[in-house]
Amino acid sequence: MSRTVVISGGTGALGRALLARFLANGDRVVIPWIVKREVEALETDQSVLVKGGRIALVEADVAEEAGARKVAAAAPDAAVLVNAAGGFAGGSPLHETELEVWDRMYRMNVRTAVALSRALLPGMLARRSGSIANIASRAALESPAGLAAYASAKRGVLTLSEVLQKEVAAQGVRVNTILPTTIDTPANRAAMPNADFSQWTAPALIGEVIFWLASDAGATVRGGVIPV
Repeated sequence: MSRTVVISGGTGALGRALLARFLANGDRVVIPWIVKREVEALETDQSVLVKGGRIALVEADVAEEAGARKVAAAAPDAAVLVNAAGGFAGGSPLHETELEVWDRMYRMNVRTAVALSRALLPGMLARRSGSIANIASRAALESPAGLAAYASAKRGVLTLSEVLQKEVAAQGVRVNTILPTTIDTPANRAAMPNADFSQWTAPALIGEVIFWLASDAGATVRGGVIPV
């Protein structure tokens, strides 16, 4: 049975893999966007599905309440929320990391997940069903040197998931967290050209895990913290 799925960060490399997996299931997918060139590329690649309504593209800054509400209005029956929007900054020790970096990491990784969850949860709770998957990072547990702002923000995503699951579990909504290592994307390859790409995780494999968590087969997994 087709569902309405909301994917933040859906125009990026991981988001595009998630989009493909849910579309293959026959789902309708709502994607908020703020970067014009990325949404234009998606519109070109998926023009038939965009025109047919299988993909709904919503211009919205989901770190803001107004943007999150705009997405919720486009997905009043959302059964699945994947908080895949995020960002990375690192390489400097704490005393050399500007406070602006901390603000940006929190806004991109935590605030987006909070705002969208707040906007979509009332509908899920009213229907007593729903699946939320939040993308954190292995850095949230390993706390690498030089990544204080990023790792702290991703730890915030993990804590958000843990608290939220305790709040909504009795009302039929399940919340899980994915902890990827480095994701094999063009941007990451360009940033780290000498790395061993074979040790990185393909976006499609992360998509498979998240799709399973949102399926009936994964319905008993609640509050999971899953390395991929």
